[in-house]
Amino acid sequence: MAEGITFVICAFILCLGVFCFFALRDSRKHFTSVLKDVRSARKDVTEWGQNLDPDMSIEEKMTIRTTFDSVKLENARTEYDKIYSEYVCWSQMVPLFSSLGLLGTVLGLILSSTGDIEIESLMSSLGLAMWTTLIGLICTIVLKVFDAVGPGRVINDIEAAFARVNEKMSKELYKKAGSSGN
Repeated sequence: MAEGITFVICAFILCLGVFCFFALRDSRKHFTSVLKDVRSARKDVTEWGQNLDPDMSIEEKMTIRTTFDSVKLENARTEYDKIYSEYVCWSQMVPLFSSLGLLGTVLGLILSSTGDIEIESLMSSLGLAMWTTLIGLICTIVLKVFDAVGPGRVINDIEAAFARVNEKMSKELYKKAGSSGN
């Protein structure tokens, strides 16, 4: 019976790990698309700044900046927020795999001890039950590494790109206003 439970828990951990991996991979693809949109908007800001009339008042330039910001970046920001909320859900599941593995080990040991604890029986059950812990730890490590070099890195790039676009917009605005935006 303990062997069956151990197998089921290992299969569950592996299936959930694969599902989580593909969800994180899809998040990375969507984040990469948002990053391209934000980088494209930064190029548009440069063109926008070059086309501003130096004789416009600062209020007119601020109105144009606000309109540009809403039109060009709002969709990217909305998409980023949507993807990020899904990503957080999946990334928070990663540490659960080691806990599920430990739970499988403990459950396997409990089910294998039928009242009289014999050392030979306990040792063979322990070897089998440890597979769930091993599978859980492997899933946790693989998913943590993938998350760090995949979606996590792209998220940092997106946040930096949003900051650069806002900085570029402000510099263009102040440069055309005759101020020293530096």
